[in-house]
Amino acid sequence: MEKRERLLKSSEELDSADVGKQLKELDGLRQVWEAFSTKRKQLLSTLAMSQSDPDEDMRALATEELPLIEEELAEARTQMEELVLSSITDAIEAQAVGAVLEVRPGVGGQESTLFTAEVARMYERFCEQKPADEDGSGEWQVEMLSSTSVDVSTSSSGSGAGLKEAIIEVKGRGAFQKLKFEAGVHRVQRIPATQSLGKLQTSTIAVMVLPISEGSENKADDLVDPKDVKVEVMRSRGAGGQHVNKTESAIRLTHEPTGITVSMQDSRSQHQNRTKAWAVLRARLLDRRLKQEVEGNRERRLAQVASMDRSDRVRTYNFPQDRVTDHRVNLSLNGIDSIMEGEHEPGTGLDYIMESLHIESDTRKIKALLESEEAEAAQASAGKK
Repeated sequence: MEKRERLLKSSEELDSADVGKQLKELDGLRQVWEAFSTKRKQLLSTLAMSQSDPDEDMRALATEELPLIEEELAEARTQMEELVLSSITDAIEAQAVGAVLEVRPGVGGQESTLFTAEVARMYERFCEQKPADEDGSGEWQVEMLSSTSVDVSTSSSGSGAGLKEAIIEVKGRGAFQKLKFEAGVHRVQRIPATQSLGKLQTSTIAVMVLPISEGSENKADDLVDPKDVKVEVMRSRGAGGQHVNKTESAIRLTHEPTGITVSMQDSRSQHQNRTKAWAVLRARLLDRRLKQEVEGNRERRLAQVASMDRSDRVRTYNFPQDRVTDHRVNLSLNGIDSIMEGEHEPGTGLDYIMESLHIESDTRKIKALLESEEAEAAQASAGKK
């Protein structure tokens, strides 16, 4: 009976004529909403019959039917929630064919550059090791578009490789949707290899996750017109080598309407650098449009309020305690080495953290939508009085 009462209580929170009317206006929700409402009314009447019908046989029959009706109501609610989520999913996000991950050092000096390199490697390995979907497809293509190395003096081995920047392209079905919650500030706590005092230090890095859209650098589309992009060719600059400063292979793109600039010089080929630079420019422009869409559309204001994207501090990697904590869902996992290796283990690891974030995000969106609709309905009803 307690389970039945909880189900009815959660259903009553959605029971509003104005909410129903507004939800019906959302594409694809009308029939599901009606089915849910009908099934809830059926549960209420059957429950009343099982408790107060004067006919003992009717009470027994109603009691027997209750479990099936409860199950059907739960299924209807689940279906409605799925449609609610699909109705508030940004079109830009849904059309993304991949993601660009940008990883950069924050606070912490040389230690921060070392952790930047480790996290970039973690994402590369995680994406490369992604299991195929049930139909055999769904593997991702991973490419390091750009990385700026820096030599770091360490107390143990003399020197190590840090990164001032890493830009990784991940193409494949669901890549952006899977990786988008990695955006934000990641914090590491450990005794740095860069000092011999043995003191625990806290450093940070910043991660950005941008959606990739299909497009051409030679053809205008609704995202960018090549006429608006200033292209500069220059000689590569680097630590040395026979090819540095001898060929004009480096590319810098400037989108003049927004001022967004992308430089690329990793490849010896000017054509390859141009292709990579255009991919990053398109990703940054698409991310800018996605932000504007969320912030500017009144109907999607709940997505901004309930969003977990680009939070200030998203995760802490505590090496002495062998623990990774995601602060948005208050989830802590041991096994930091396997997480940093990007391993896919059921019920643990980086994949489990990402899945937990998606569940939390979906829950917030559904709650925010229903609360927003009910608040507007109550306000409208009060205005009529």
